[in-house]
Amino acid sequence: MTVIFVRTLIIYSLLIMIMRFMGKRQLGELEIADLVTTLLISEVASLPLTDRNIPLTHALVPVLTLMALEVLLSWGLLKIPFLKKILSVRPALLVRNGVPDRKAMASVRVSSEELMSQLRQKDVSDLSEVEYAILEPNGQISVILRSADRPVTPGDLGMKPAEAGMMHLVISDGQIYSRNLALAGKDAAWLETFLKTHGVTAKEVFMLLVDDRGEARLHLKEKRG
Repeated sequence: MTVIFVRTLIIYSLLIMIMRFMGKRQLGELEIADLVTTLLISEVASLPLTDRNIPLTHALVPVLTLMALEVLLSWGLLKIPFLKKILSVRPALLVRNGVPDRKAMASVRVSSEELMSQLRQKDVSDLSEVEYAILEPNGQISVILRSADRPVTPGDLGMKPAEAGMMHLVISDGQIYSRNLALAGKDAAWLETFLKTHGVTAKEVFMLLVDDRGEARLHLKEKRG
């Protein structure tokens, strides 16, 4: 049993590293840990079904181990920033204000032809119409059009307020995302002043969202009077 337990841990860790190296575009709709767990459980669980010589416990131990690892890993990704940086895949900003980011596209292995194909599938034929194109962790490309190119809705009739653009997640559950802070056009000094003005620390913040106009939305972990 000890040998099976150790072998399951080794294979699980190895598959996670392999999937992380392959990148987000191979993951489809699943996160890395979810995909690895699904693959291993389906394979391990089928062994005693196809071979009667394999004891049932040889499948139960790995499956229960994988289930425990999945629960612990999900908890760790929420509570341990370092673990989240290693295992979680961040969104990649491919296009901003109609200009493609060549380095970002190369890092996630998205070609110009594939980017344009994805835009056409979203009824976008002109790259200059795109305000943001983002490769999400599930491998899909989200497209946000410039305000002038967005479809008109009943709420757009009459006077229209200035467009907020995209919301950038600057703080999530107490963790500061410096990259998103820069994308919002802000710096560490602005963030420090903002938090002091509201009398909170970063650890007390559940979510801090800043749009392209510089307007912020603050949500604390606990409500105050």
